[in-house]
Amino acid sequence: MRWNLFTQLQTLLSISRRHKDVVCSRRVGSDRERRFRTGSRSWSLLLALLAVGVVSQCFPTRGDGQQPVRYFRLQLKHGGQYLDADHCGSPVSLNPGATFENGACELWRLVPAADGWNRLQLKHGGQYLDADHCGSPIGLNPGSTFEGGACQLWRLVPAGGGWGRLQLKHGGLYLDADHCTAKLGLNGGSTFEDGACQLWRMVPEAQRID
Repeated sequence: MRWNLFTQLQTLLSISRRHKDVVCSRRVGSDRERRFRTGSRSWSLLLALLAVGVVSQCFPTRGDGQQPVRYFRLQLKHGGQYLDADHCGSPVSLNPGATFENGACELWRLVPAADGWNRLQLKHGGQYLDADHCGSPIGLNPGSTFEGGACQLWRLVPAGGGWGRLQLKHGGLYLDADHCTAKLGLNGGSTFEDGACQLWRMVPEAQRID
C-alpha cells in the first residue's frame, strides 16, 4: 500500500515514542512498522526528518552504553565518490574510498545543534566540516564561532530518491562539487548534470564500499 508523506510522518512519530531506536534498528515490531521501514520512500523520509532534527538520535554525539555512535560516509550522486578529508586534514574533497586510518578520514557523524541544524564531525580528530568564513574553501575546523557557528551548521534538504542537498545555515548555499570534480565549494543551486554535483546520500560505516 502506498502511503503519502504525511501518513508516513505520523507513523514514524508514533513508532519513535515507543521505540527509541526504531529508525536505526533492524528490529521492529508490527507489520505496519516493517512496511514503513522497508518502503521505497524510507530514505527520502529519513532525510526529511533529519532536516528538522526529528531523528537525530540515530546519530548520537556519544555512546551511552546501549547504542554506539554511528558514523557514515557521504556519497556524491555523480560518480559515487565520498566526502573526504585529505589524510584527515584540510582541504575536504572527494575520494572513491579511502583506507587511510581505516577510512576515518571520510567517516562523519551528525552532532545536533538547534532548529534542525547539525555539525558534521569527522571520526578522526573530531573536527567539523566548515566553510571558511562562510565561503570557500571547504575544510575542517575544531569549532568555529564566526557568525555564531553558522559556517559549520548544515541541514539535509531532501531531493528525492534517497538523495539530498547539504545546506549551510549562513546564506543557504549548498555543498557542491564544482562541475562534479573534487573541488568543493558552495553553490546556490546547481543544475549541472541535473544537480548531481550537489546531491549526497548517507552510506553507513558498516556497509561495504568495495
